Amino acid sequence: MSRRAFTVVELIVVLFIVFVIVAALMPAAGRRSHRNSRQIRDGIQVRSIHQSMVTWAGQNQDNYPIPSEIDLNDTIPGTDTQTPGREATKYGKDLPRFAMSLLIYNGSFGPELLVGPAEVNGSIRVNSIYQFKDPDAVAPEKRSKAILDPAFACYPEEVGGDSPMPGAYSGAPGGCSYAFVPFVGARRSMWQSTFDASQVVLGNRGPWYQLDPKGNWSLDPTDRRGKNNTPATQSNTLLIHGGRSSWEGNVGRNDNSVAFETRPDSENLAINYAAALAAAGIPKYDNIFANEDENGDGKTYSRADDRITPANFDKRKNNLLRCWGGDGTGKNVTIDPATKQITSIIDFWYD
Repeated sequence: MSRRAFTVVELIVVLFIVFVIVAALMPAAGRRSHRNSRQIRDGIQVRSIHQSMVTWAGQNQDNYPIPSEIDLNDTIPGTDTQTPGREATKYGKDLPRFAMSLLIYNGSFGPELLVGPAEVNGSIRVNSIYQFKDPDAVAPEKRSKAILDPAFACYPEEVGGDSPMPGAYSGAPGGCSYAFVPFVGARRSMWQSTFDASQVVLGNRGPWYQLDPKGNWSLDPTDRRGKNNTPATQSNTLLIHGGRSSWEGNVGRNDNSVAFETRPDSENLAINYAAALAAAGIPKYDNIFANEDENGDGKTYSRADDRITPANFDKRKNNLLRCWGGDGTGKNVTIDPATKQITSIIDFWYD
């Protein structure tokens, strides 16, 4: 039998088909490569922020930045350390915005490190007007003693203290893409360099969830939150690394490791529900965006549980990442006059 070789025309057709297939695949591969690159760079930023916190802790009795212990001259507006009856107001300094500003002011990192490479919210961008010396937001007679720029805001519409900000800062956008553990109540011990891999400290911010009777978490399409009254299924946080149906993101732990998680309740973060364990002996996984009650049954959860209030202040110590803070006026943060600690955070920033 004679063997017929490919003709020139046939070879051209084959090469053309191969070219079309490769051309069709290249954009998708390019997008995937770009997405992976942003994911990696974002993880590096999360780890760098935490490493700066660890370095700070090494010189401050293992504590991460606690502005109320450093700002003894009350250079942060609206706070008072010395006046009888107003001493508790100094604890209003212990917010993520001031802790991060403290690290920036001391040269641990620049403002650009706090904005993730995959940021999708236009109201969060690098603070290009951060003042590293004699910040305008500090009273003139105290500027030489400033420990941070109080005008820095982690999240949109988070204004500085109860003192009017200069025009350049009025209504300034947020300068931070990441969420932090609320270091109050039972979680206060997590704001330290503990080297505990089971403790989540910071990471990509996330949406809010509902829990079904079987103990499964899902995005809540009816619970609307934030300034724009947004349902969880349309939260900007889903687009940072994931898609419209699920959250994905980088999470930093207290052993200075960073992991890219594809679900909010990672299988290596266990939470022991007392009632559930007693009934079935089955461990559950900790949702890092939910303020679960460890003494509950692991099958019920409501919007009210998401708030940190005196009722659950000292009881809930599971992992929780949220965009939290205050405006220095005490509108959403309350302080216990006896313990001198923040005891209530009734609103978080959602987008």
